[in-house]
Amino acid sequence: MKKIAEVLTDNKNQPLLLLGHLSFIVLFIFSVYFFKERIIFSDTAFQFFKIVNFEKINIEASRYGAILPQILLLVAMKLGFGLKWLTIIYSVSFILLYYLIFICCTHLLKNTPAGLAVVLVLILNISQSFFHPVTETHQSLVFSVLFYAILQYSGFRNSVVQFLLALAVIVWSFFTHPIAIYPLTFVLGYVAIDKKQLHSVKPYALLFFIVILALAKVLLTNENSYEGKFFSQFINSPSMIFDLPNLASTAFFIKRLGGLYFWLGILEIILLIVLIQHKKYAKLFWQLTASGFFLAITLLTYSQGDSDMLMERAFMPLALFVAIPLLKETMDSHKYRMYKIAFLAIIIALSLNRIFQQGKTFQKRTEFNQNLLTQTAQFPNKKFIVEKSEIDKHIITFWSHSFETLILSTITKDIPTQTIYPAHNSEELSQYTAANSVFLGANFWLEWSIESLNKEYFELPENSSYKIVEIDQIIKN
Repeated sequence: MKKIAEVLTDNKNQPLLLLGHLSFIVLFIFSVYFFKERIIFSDTAFQFFKIVNFEKINIEASRYGAILPQILLLVAMKLGFGLKWLTIIYSVSFILLYYLIFICCTHLLKNTPAGLAVVLVLILNISQSFFHPVTETHQSLVFSVLFYAILQYSGFRNSVVQFLLALAVIVWSFFTHPIAIYPLTFVLGYVAIDKKQLHSVKPYALLFFIVILALAKVLLTNENSYEGKFFSQFINSPSMIFDLPNLASTAFFIKRLGGLYFWLGILEIILLIVLIQHKKYAKLFWQLTASGFFLAITLLTYSQGDSDMLMERAFMPLALFVAIPLLKETMDSHKYRMYKIAFLAIIIALSLNRIFQQGKTFQKRTEFNQNLLTQTAQFPNKKFIVEKSEIDKHIITFWSHSFETLILSTITKDIPTQTIYPAHNSEELSQYTAANSVFLGANFWLEWSIESLNKEYFELPENSSYKIVEIDQIIKN
C-alpha cells in the first residue's frame, strides 16, 4: 500500500488526472446508458428534432456558442447513421466537448486543478440537469473554467496571445449563455488577486469588455423574448429584496441544503477555513462577495419559481465559485495530499451516484411512454391526442411530448412511428380528428405539414386523422 502511495505521489498531478479521466469515463457511460432520458426529453427533444428534420444547425435565443455539440451530430447524419445512433451520438457529443476542454486545461495549459473544476462543475450540484444537456449553462461554465486556465497559464511567450485568447473565450462564453457574466467576472477577479495584478491594466480591460457585452445583451434583447422576460424580472426585482426569505426560489434552495447542495456547502466551509488559515483575506472577501451576489440575484430573478430542472440549472454556477479556488488553494500543497484526493473522490462518486439514481427515475418515464406507444400502435391513425392532465397522473409531461413520442416510437423496435399530442383541452382540437396532413407540434408552433417532415427519419401517414384516446382505458398496468 505504501508503494502504491509513493507511485501516485511521484507525479503530484497523476492521481488528480486519473480521477478526472475516470469521472469522464463514467459520464460517457451515463450519456450512452441514459441516451433516451437525455435527448428524448423536454427542450432537448425539440431541438434534436429540428436539427435532424432540417439537417442544419439549430440556434435558440441567439446562443450561437451552443453549436459545437451539434457538429458531430450533423457529421453523423452526412455519414448516414440511423436515428437511434444519432440520438446516442448527440447525447455523447456534449460530454465529448467537456472532455476536450478538460484535456485542454490539464495537458495544454498544465492546470490539473482547472481540469478537476470542469468535473465538479458538471456534477457537484446537478441531478436533473444532467438530463437537460442543451441548457447552455453547462457550456458557459465549462468555457469559464477554460478562461481561468488561460489566465493562469505562464507558458505564453507573448502576453498579447494570452489576452486575445481570453477575449475569444469571453465572447464565446457570453454568446453561449448570458449567465457567463458571473463566472467570468469571478474568475477574472480571483486570478487578478492570485497573481497580484490588481494594479495591472489587463484585468480591467477584460472586465470592461465583459461589462460592455453584458450591457449590449440587456439593451438589445427584446423584452418579449425568452431572455428578455428574465432580464425584465431581474430589473424589477430589487423591490423584492426585503421579501427574500419568502420567495419560491429561496424555498427551493433551502429545501435542498441537506441533499443536492450538501457537498457544495461542505466544500464552501472548507474553502473559507483554508483561506482564513492562510490569511488570504482578499480572496476570502472576493469569493464570499461573488457567491453571495450571484445567489441573491438568482433568488430574485427566479422569485416565482420554475420546474425543478430549471431551478436546479439556475444555481449551477455556485459550483464554479467553490471549485476553482478550493482546488487551487488545496491541491498545490503536498500536505495530506492523498487524503484530500480520497475525499474529493468520495464526493465525485456520490455526485455521480446521485445522477445515476435520477436517471433510473427518468427511465420509468421512458418505459411509460414506450408502453403507451405500444398500446396506441393498435390503431391505424398513428397520430393521437390525449389530455395532458391524464398523462400528468403517471409521469412528468412537457410541451415537447409530441416530439418525444415521435422520436421514441421511431427508434423503438416493433413500434410504428407515432406521435401523441398532450392537449389542455382535447375538444378544442376536434377539427384534427377529420382527415388531414398535419403534425401537431407544440402550443407555440402547433401545425406542421406532414410534407415538412424529413422522410428519411420520420414517417407519419399523410391525409390521416388524429384520434383522441383516454390513457386509463388503453394503458396496461
